Amino acid sequence: MNYKLSNIASRTTIEDFAKIKFKHPYLYKPKLKIDGLKEQNVSIITMDNPIEINYGIWGILPQNFEGSWKNFQKLKRTLHTRVEDIFNNVLFTKSLKNRRCLVLATGFYAHKLETNTVQNYLVEKKNREPFYLAGIYNTTEDGFTTCSIINTDANKKLNSINNIYDVMPLQIPGIFKNKWLNKKTSLEEIKYLISKPYRTKFNIQKIVSN
Repeated sequence: MNYKLSNIASRTTIEDFAKIKFKHPYLYKPKLKIDGLKEQNVSIITMDNPIEINYGIWGILPQNFEGSWKNFQKLKRTLHTRVEDIFNNVLFTKSLKNRRCLVLATGFYAHKLETNTVQNYLVEKKNREPFYLAGIYNTTEDGFTTCSIINTDANKKLNSINNIYDVMPLQIPGIFKNKWLNKKTSLEEIKYLISKPYRTKFNIQKIVSN
């Protein structure tokens, strides 16, 4: 999966969409390209604080971790995790049960290999509206939130242009926002949500560079 997201929505658009406010509103800046390999923040809503939008470092670290994000990512990239891996990896299983989050974005990047050249695409919803991506998070020893996005199988439309990866971020529709963030939601219900991914319509646009 490509390690780049897009979030070009204004702060007010994000807040209107989520129906909650940013905890630190003046820190928010729209970004056409969020490069996960460069230790960047994403806007998230967590189970611990579902009434505010906060920020998390993209690339989950172990709970209460004391080391360097960059050094850990050299050992294991954790910007994404596949659905089938999340139940079997010690880094993810407890987070799925106790520390789920929603990552706010307006798009993600995809690629296609054509005659020895990689073509880059930006995948967005109609009118570049924000949407929720399923995520999990941990908190480091010094209090930073780190998160990972859950991937699912790419839909047919995306597969037609994305022949390098066969996955895409798992979207959580707004009607399931509260269920995803609710501490009382059972793991069985969460497994069902993950196993029946919401198939939304995306616009796919070729871009010159990535």
